[in-house]
Amino acid sequence: MEFRHLRYFLTVAEELHFTRAAEKLNIGQPPLSQQIQSLESELGVRLFNRTRRSVALTEAGEHLVTQAKEILRMSSSLRAELLDIEQGKTGELRIGFTTTGLFVDELSQPLKTYRRRYPDIRISLCEMYSRQQFDALLNQEIDVGYVRLTPGTRQDGLDIRILRHDRLCVVLPEDHPEAAADSLTLTDVCNEPFIFYPEKSGAAVPELVRRLCQRSGFVPTVVQEAAEVLTHIGLVAAGVGISVLPKPVDSLRPGGVAFIPLADEGAELCMGLVTRDEEKSMRILNYINLATFR
Repeated sequence: MEFRHLRYFLTVAEELHFTRAAEKLNIGQPPLSQQIQSLESELGVRLFNRTRRSVALTEAGEHLVTQAKEILRMSSSLRAELLDIEQGKTGELRIGFTTTGLFVDELSQPLKTYRRRYPDIRISLCEMYSRQQFDALLNQEIDVGYVRLTPGTRQDGLDIRILRHDRLCVVLPEDHPEAAADSLTLTDVCNEPFIFYPEKSGAAVPELVRRLCQRSGFVPTVVQEAAEVLTHIGLVAAGVGISVLPKPVDSLRPGGVAFIPLADEGAELCMGLVTRDEEKSMRILNYINLATFR
């Protein structure tokens, strides 16, 4: 059964006259009659009682009027829904991000614009460490990731676009002797107790800091592990130890601590936008375009 057969049927049902219906449909009366007969044959029921002087709907025909209108309405709605999906205007977008991503425009601005431009997209935000985001992308659990990584990082199956570079800072108690320094090296704080992210967290910072410390000739003494940025800052303010965090965290302007940029070569982390290789979904591509062409 074709949609056009239903449209022909409804026109005849409205006019109850084959000639007038044919004129309204801009087709000949014989072809119209053949189409209605074909529909009746396909359905196995008579839809019209015909005499030389009149045309009337059968009981089955009256029922089909209601059903045909609903079918055509649904087909029109479905067509629009499918077009919206193809153009990336509906569905769900799942975004992973590291905590420090919240403090930069590279996440907040595209997100605001995307919400405004695509109001029918459901956006799910999930905070996770960088390594977890790589795994989640490969496992189809998220669509876009905002990760912290060292320059040159590669991952099979993923496309990484670098959005910005951020200097690492030593976070010291505000009463620390070096709290007023313009910059420091890790050698300057090699004897300090360190607060690190958990070793198996998948965060990019501890891996880089350990490597930089090794290059400077020492192994950091880790006295406390903490999974959250604010916990790091609070522990530093309490005098438990020092931490190393990306510069954007300083935008929180936390009390009781000082952020001192590290002068060591390579003491920086990139923020990257990560998606699966050869992404085809327009819903995801629309976001990528907003996030990378600002």
